[in-house]
Amino acid sequence: MKKIFAVFCIILVVACVIPVVTAFSADTDFVIEDSVLLSYTGSSTSVTVPSSVKVIAEEAFLNNTTIKTIKLHNEVYSIGNKAFYGCTSLATVSSAASVKYVGALAFADTKFLLQSTDEFVKVGSALICYNGTDTAVTLPDGIVSISPYAFLRNRKIKSFDAGSGLSSIGEGAFYECTALSSIKVTDSVSYIGPDAFYSTKWLSSQSGFVTMGDSILVAYKGSDTTVKIPSTVKQIAPNTFYSNKVIQSVTVPSSVFAIGKQAFMSCSSLTKVSLIDGLVMIDDEAFANCAKLTGVTTPQTLSKIGKGAFINCNKLKTAFLKGNNLSIDYGAFAYCTALETVLMSNNVSSVGLDTFKNDIKLTSVTAPSHIISISPGCFDSYSDLTVVCDEDSFADTALSSSFATSYLRGDCQLNGKVDIMDATAIQRHLAELSLLSNYNLAFADADFDASISVLDATYVQMFIAELL
Repeated sequence: MKKIFAVFCIILVVACVIPVVTAFSADTDFVIEDSVLLSYTGSSTSVTVPSSVKVIAEEAFLNNTTIKTIKLHNEVYSIGNKAFYGCTSLATVSSAASVKYVGALAFADTKFLLQSTDEFVKVGSALICYNGTDTAVTLPDGIVSISPYAFLRNRKIKSFDAGSGLSSIGEGAFYECTALSSIKVTDSVSYIGPDAFYSTKWLSSQSGFVTMGDSILVAYKGSDTTVKIPSTVKQIAPNTFYSNKVIQSVTVPSSVFAIGKQAFMSCSSLTKVSLIDGLVMIDDEAFANCAKLTGVTTPQTLSKIGKGAFINCNKLKTAFLKGNNLSIDYGAFAYCTALETVLMSNNVSSVGLDTFKNDIKLTSVTAPSHIISISPGCFDSYSDLTVVCDEDSFADTALSSSFATSYLRGDCQLNGKVDIMDATAIQRHLAELSLLSNYNLAFADADFDASISVLDATYVQMFIAELL
């Protein structure tokens, strides 16, 4: 790694002796992992970010009161929340044009920000603060992102024109800009953060499904209990339905590829969610605290379930998790105290720590052989939990020392063998003549596709005929 030097000299002339004191930033002053600068431990007044760094992490320089100058190179593209927060001596930021995103409060309480007289205060192509007094604001060319809270509580601005190059509007960007009544944003905008237009005249004047940018649903101003998201919507922005007490069911069409953070959090009447193929990501806490949600089936296109996505859904009994190389993040289904059965398809790749923490009624889980990462800590110590998996699979190796395992896929009669009675039981379940219990469903999912269908009965019959 290239050495970084920040040199200053204090010259004292005493009895013809001239000592020189030098301070510098060594490689060891930077904690860097996978091109992310995690922290700076040095004491230099002038710091040059190493050339290997592409991202400056949250709070990397937090409350460093020594640093006066920061020099960024042309590989840095992102600066995290509070990265330089409280760096009260920081007056100069030599920003590279490569910077595209600057997080919330990244330069708060710095001389650089507090003493700036620019109308549009930028770092790279990110607008971090607006100091102007105009009632009509048009964004200058070259700005690709608006940082969180950039226009916070600006009471003068009445209209805003984003121009054609903007791609991202951060959290609370126009929070409580109470006079803002006209907004012009093109479809170049592909991300809008939570509460970006909270308490503006523009938002209060909207009705129904409120979309902006590249077909992003940013608010719902309707009163229906059954909500069908329009097929023109591509994303559901963070907080869109947050704490909506009215909606009871929601259908997300195939056009939607992402559900943002806390999009349906604390929707206390929500009992049913229909997710259709096309969805790729359910972000952090998207359905957290939905106290009446009873079941969830994810689509085969899903790649990510974020942190705490369904945490505290304490009426949730079943989770059928399909996906496309699906990664289930930390605590996704934690504290779902009614959850009994989890079916995971062969396309689930990883299950994170505390995914099912404190799910005290959980008794059966399928863990297909395609899973390549599963944390033993994804479950609490459930003495009654049975994991249905293939012998010598990754899941078997990872979990068999902690939980009971069963290799008898298809043994939904739980008699210790797979026979024609199991195939019959599955068919009767499908015909709704005699429903299998939630516990039995894990054994009935013989083909590990996170659903119960005629294919499971067929699998059992082929197994009996020794065709498998």
